Amino acid sequence: MTREHLSGSTGEVGPPIISRVMQFLSDGMLGYNHARKIMYIPFPFPHAQISVFYVIFTIFVVPILMDEITSTIWLGALLSFLTTTCLAGLHEVARELENPFRNVPNDLPVCTFQAFFNEALITMFAGYHPDSFWDANMTKNDACKVKNDRFSKTLNNTKESSRGIEVDIKELKNLVEAQGREIERLRQVVEEKSKGS
Repeated sequence: MTREHLSGSTGEVGPPIISRVMQFLSDGMLGYNHARKIMYIPFPFPHAQISVFYVIFTIFVVPILMDEITSTIWLGALLSFLTTTCLAGLHEVARELENPFRNVPNDLPVCTFQAFFNEALITMFAGYHPDSFWDANMTKNDACKVKNDRFSKTLNNTKESSRGIEVDIKELKNLVEAQGREIERLRQVVEEKSKGS
């Protein structure tokens, strides 16, 4: 991108805008690398084992403590159940959040996000270059004249331009349909794996 800007292919875009684009690209790469770390670096095994041990330990110890603290059996049983259920539930939620990028119903819909992102990229690149229809030195009369000329050319070439737009729309539809088929195939693979386990 820097090379394109230096060669002049980005048009009359000022350096602050280019640096802002570079900053956004850098932020995107930083977020991507953080997500990669979460996905590929597992939670330390000794910590996971200690957590499981203490959850099991509390299941046996909390009822004894509640029997000593409370004077009625039903209150001790209720408090024991609620306490151990909360701790075991927190442990299970932590296990689910350990890798949030699997393609299962409770996790982030990464495939759908990727489809949205691809669609946004196609929409962005289907437009025109800003310098192809904007000139800062153009006067108001010149702009009206150019606009009228373009309008008459557009009327004369409606069939050709609409054919090009139809091709772009068809390509976009084909891409979205292909992504939909891929998402459905991945959903079926996940369902088959969950049924098998």
